[in-house]
Amino acid sequence: MGRKFVIADPATCIGCKTCMAACFHRHDVPNDVAVPRLTLVTTRTISAPVGCHHCAEAPCVDACPTGCLFTDDEHVGVHPDKCIGCRNCVLACPYGAVEIVTEKLPPEPEAASGTEAAAASAQDDKGARARARAKKRKRTKSTVVKCDLCLDRAGGSACAAACPTKALRLIDAQFMERARQNKRKAAARASASFASMKLNAALDEGE
Repeated sequence: MGRKFVIADPATCIGCKTCMAACFHRHDVPNDVAVPRLTLVTTRTISAPVGCHHCAEAPCVDACPTGCLFTDDEHVGVHPDKCIGCRNCVLACPYGAVEIVTEKLPPEPEAASGTEAAAASAQDDKGARARARAKKRKRTKSTVVKCDLCLDRAGGSACAAACPTKALRLIDAQFMERARQNKRKAAARASASFASMKLNAALDEGE
């Protein structure tokens, strides 16, 4: 499988957010983070969901200091346990397609701060007691989330499958290149047609 990503057609997107709901449901499982991996962007005239483009030379991967994000022949992937929540990837992504989700963890066990607490009790030092209590405050864990192309889903990307207007599709670099070529050809034809009209008008005036 070559490198692919999900793209939206603003001409057919109706902004219903069904794709986001499908993505949420797809990841609402144990040991995963239940948040949509794409975001609906709207203007006064159009709407379209935006997600990871799985860049071959991904800025988010280059910005990650721990190797949490990586790239291979298929996609940009994630090693969740390596995330430190620095948000470098969020700032580096040109599409705004990377998010850091922070969850609360249980407090540290009493034994973790036992030595400091005992010293504080012996010295009756209020400052030391406060430091001991601070050791027990709630901890957090950060996880980077982004589109994973639903690579382990038999039917492909859940968002594209759920879209009621088929505005989402899974494409590759070859498709994008063909689309660019078609646009250039259409622009050239339009330019030639306009030039021909101008020439005919000039000839008519000369007569």
